[in-house]
Amino acid sequence: MKSAASIVLSLLGVAAAAPAQLRIEGFFGHHVTLAASFGDFYRPRPVCEAPPRGHWETVCEQVLVPGYWREECVPARFGWVRDHCGRSVWGVIEPEHTARIWVPACYRTEHRRVWVAGC
Repeated sequence: MKSAASIVLSLLGVAAAAPAQLRIEGFFGHHVTLAASFGDFYRPRPVCEAPPRGHWETVCEQVLVPGYWREECVPARFGWVRDHCGRSVWGVIEPEHTARIWVPACYRTEHRRVWVAGC
């Protein structure tokens, strides 16, 4: 620990003799951190800037949604059918299948927020 203390003291001595805009930082172990700053070069300067004036507005606009194909699963239909011997039996009238359905184009109202600058 004596060597770490001598390093710190020698760095502080160099920093004191150096120009006013010098910053020294060091990390010496698990929970030991050292920082030295001379002058105001690294000091944060206050910002004199007014916040922007204005407000948010919600704008509604009509958007065209183009037409598209939609695939829909159609379940099987069951009912009474005749077998090869002519007897009535309960069976599949139409098997399960996928149908393509055209959805025509339409307009949809979308809402979005826009910033309106004020005076």
